[in-house]
Amino acid sequence: MREMQGRSPSSPSVAVAPTGILLYSLCQYDHIIGLYDTETIVMTRAKDDLASLLRHTPSGVIRVSEATRAWGLPTSSASRRLGALTRAGWIRRVRRGVYRVIPVDAPTEAAIPFDDPWVLAASAFAPCYIGGWSAAEHWGLTEQLFAKTFVVTGAHIRARDITLGGLAFRLARVARARALGDANVWRGRTRVPCSSAALTIVDACNAPAWVGGVRHLAEMVERYIEQRSGDVSPLTAALRSRARGSGAKRLGFIVESLAAHERDAKARHALEAAVSAARERLTTGVIKLDPAVRARGKMNTAWGIWTNVQLDAGADHRRARSDR
Repeated sequence: MREMQGRSPSSPSVAVAPTGILLYSLCQYDHIIGLYDTETIVMTRAKDDLASLLRHTPSGVIRVSEATRAWGLPTSSASRRLGALTRAGWIRRVRRGVYRVIPVDAPTEAAIPFDDPWVLAASAFAPCYIGGWSAAEHWGLTEQLFAKTFVVTGAHIRARDITLGGLAFRLARVARARALGDANVWRGRTRVPCSSAALTIVDACNAPAWVGGVRHLAEMVERYIEQRSGDVSPLTAALRSRARGSGAKRLGFIVESLAAHERDAKARHALEAAVSAARERLTTGVIKLDPAVRARGKMNTAWGIWTNVQLDAGADHRRARSDR
């Protein structure tokens, strides 16, 4: 009888949910709406964080130091936020302290190749510069092609050969103060430090393995002289600032051989000036012309070099001059 109170006998029958079930349903609805709002806020914040990063690093390769500047946070807080973005799938960790933004239209993380090894190297191995055979290729000092990108770095590395993002790198570690290129090359919207043609040669004189050996180095020096029509003043400047004693010996020995075959008086005078600059940096002791060759060869007492590799210095130089 109590259920019929408050309505007329002619009123249609209406199912009334118990009060407890109704309240539970309302609470569930509020909970779902709350979850949706929370997810929306999280996604919005993630997108804002990514936008800030990309404004500072258009390449999409991000270091913790760059995230710190972009967000205005302490290093520890920036690292935690980068970790959260990684777990959420917005970015991918490339190596310790280096991350990459994942495009929203990428099907899978594995399907995202790196477009440019130079751009990746500039962030992954900083402080660093592109040098060795990679810089030689860029400046047109060689026609040889190398599978690995050569990077001179001041960062701590555990291996000489590293593969990141499907790209192969050959690393050469130097003191952080020396891991500075003297040129910058724009790769897309990213400026990458690189060694100039002159510094590339001087580096190779210090360590011939950086360009694949002394024979290749001699060919690079010849091509450099051809490119500059005998003006080697940048090479002389790089020699004075970055060459070690062993590098000065190798460069002086090679340039002296080229000067002996130079017919143009002005060009020969410039080469002789470079030879004189190399002599100023001579050190005591005897070195191998090519450290990778076990044989000692003949002694060149003028330069303190074991000429354990036969160089045809001047052959290409003479041919190029005769074709003019």
